Amino acid sequence: MSSIRRLKDSISNLRGAVNKLNDALAIQNDRELVVEGTIQRFEYVVELLWKTIRRGLIYERVTLRPDTPREVMRQGFVIGWLDGEVTWQELLDKRNKTSHEYLDEDFIDEYYNDIKRLTPEIIKILEFLETNYH
Repeated sequence: MSSIRRLKDSISNLRGAVNKLNDALAIQNDRELVVEGTIQRFEYVVELLWKTIRRGLIYERVTLRPDTPREVMRQGFVIGWLDGEVTWQELLDKRNKTSHEYLDEDFIDEYYNDIKRLTPEIIKILEFLETNYH
């Protein structure tokens, strides 16, 4: 499969995941299961996001050394696809921290609020990718 086809498929999958995340965020977060489900959807979106950006960078022939999520986000920032690098590193940090602090109620509340704050930023990069590669 060509790299542009993989990129387009990735963008499409990311769009579907972001739509599901938005659906989850539209539900009143008054139940633990709703919050936990939203966190799971967000983590899935973050995984698809960095992998989609990676495919875009590879398509654009950007060198990724090392080939890690952090390097992908850093290179996305370097070439101007992302702005506010701290936000993107924070996004990865939050995703990594979830498994360690999953049962901490304060962390879950803070993380849910961060998801609401970061989702519009994810949508911006998704729309950029859709406009330029879809």
